[in-house]
Amino acid sequence: MRGKQCSLIVALVITISLSGGIATIVRAGDAEIPVLRGLKEVFVDVEDLDFRVERTGLTTDHLRTDAELKLKMAGIKVQSEKESMRTPGSPQLYIMVKVLGTSSGDYVAHIRVELRETVCLVRHPGIEVYTSTWTTGRFGVTPTLSDVRQQEQALLDKFISEYIAANPK
Repeated sequence: MRGKQCSLIVALVITISLSGGIATIVRAGDAEIPVLRGLKEVFVDVEDLDFRVERTGLTTDHLRTDAELKLKMAGIKVQSEKESMRTPGSPQLYIMVKVLGTSSGDYVAHIRVELRETVCLVRHPGIEVYTSTWTTGRFGVTPTLSDVRQQEQALLDKFISEYIAANPK
């Protein structure tokens, strides 16, 4: 069993290493603009957690509620999925939390927060693609699942901070 967990951890590290990141700045002529500028609202979509993780008390609903409350408190409108589909670009704040328990009792966690929306290709403006336009994430080992929840909160804080910087009142 220990060998299998070690293999899973190595595979997870390799996957994360190869996934890279997406810059939060895009080119618009000669000026750099934050990709969050003009964003008014988002739908929060949390990927379902593994049932074994949910049995320990960390649930998909907890993560979704945490995210929605944090965004609302920062003044960012949270939409339903149906509302998002009617909004230009269908903006979605996607949250992925992957957790793997180890034989030592610790947890290996990969947490990712992404803004996904419909964009047009520069080389062919008629082609629209639904993709991540902003992303951040963390990977690490922690002794408790409450730490995983706190790390998700920290990533949301980063999103909110960059959102506020891009959209001053």
